[in-house]
Amino acid sequence: MLPRKLQFSYLALAIPMLFAGPPAIQSGRGLMHGYVAFEDISYNEVTQGAIHAKVELRGNTKNNSALYTAETNERGAYDIPSIGAGEYTLTISAPGHASYRIDVLIPSDFECRLATMLRKKSGARP
Repeated sequence: MLPRKLQFSYLALAIPMLFAGPPAIQSGRGLMHGYVAFEDISYNEVTQGAIHAKVELRGNTKNNSALYTAETNERGAYDIPSIGAGEYTLTISAPGHASYRIDVLIPSDFECRLATMLRKKSGARP
């Protein structure tokens, strides 16, 4: 059994934790993580050939003209941190492949994950 003084110390530490508010203030910013694959290229070809896709997130409203860009790494992954909440158009492009475009809504304090496959353009060389 713990001494009476030590028991009180544990209780004194536990009470503030039970009634504490949220651990941190929200940032008001969103995050986007993604992965881009290529329909005609295997993972090994992407890694060896260092094929990268360009990722562009552009505000598409009168009050939002923000632009965020990223490039995929050797594994096809990308990150866009600290995105202001709002409506955007996401465009992903790579040489020899048709671009992918979609409208997205990024709410405050939201983390978006997106996997995309780019299709080879007809008549494009590898």
